[in-house]
Amino acid sequence: MNIKKLGETKVTTVLMIINIAVFAIMTLTGGSESIENIVRFGAMVKPLFYQGEWWRALTAAFIHIGFFHILFNMYFLYNIGPLFERLYGSINFLIIYILAGVLGNLFTYAFGGANTVSAGASTSLYGMFGLAIGLMINYKDDEILRGLGASFISIIVINIVYSLLAPGIGIQGHMGGFLAGVLLAGIFPVVNRQLPKTTIIVSVLAFIILAFLFIRIGNKSLGVG
Repeated sequence: MNIKKLGETKVTTVLMIINIAVFAIMTLTGGSESIENIVRFGAMVKPLFYQGEWWRALTAAFIHIGFFHILFNMYFLYNIGPLFERLYGSINFLIIYILAGVLGNLFTYAFGGANTVSAGASTSLYGMFGLAIGLMINYKDDEILRGLGASFISIIVINIVYSLLAPGIGIQGHMGGFLAGVLLAGIFPVVNRQLPKTTIIVSVLAFIILAFLFIRIGNKSLGVG
């Protein structure tokens, strides 16, 4: 592990520490694979979210189910988090990470099963994939940024195929996080770059509308919308 790399990207480091700390606490207080414990710590559960536990759209992004789940996600965050933190700046990267996780979990609320319990940083991490595509869309005239975004295409395809084929993976959260990343790339500019005001306004409105739409669809899927 390159400690220097983490030292230069403090938000990535803090996010990793929080995820690992939550996992350790869960492990010591009932287990990370106990459904009851996962729910107690804030996993996304549709009926509970509808009943007013709205924070689950955020907390679910910091909960992992089993050792290999957190190992894979933290390895992923360690490898690509610093890149995007440098690209967008620490504060904007943190906001993007959180908002991608929230929209990913709202997508799960909309289209996941009524009794599904979902959790994991993948919602936020797939937001990074969405950012890569957003680089290609918003910086067409910048060969370096466009090429950087394009370099993620094969990784994105492999991960999407894996998400579709592997049992027990919540593809809804991944799709929602990815979509969030694409939109957020149109709201937050890369450091020392600018985005057209029209792009920012359209992206903000699209993000807000989709968030409310996902909540509405989720409510209807429970028969209460």
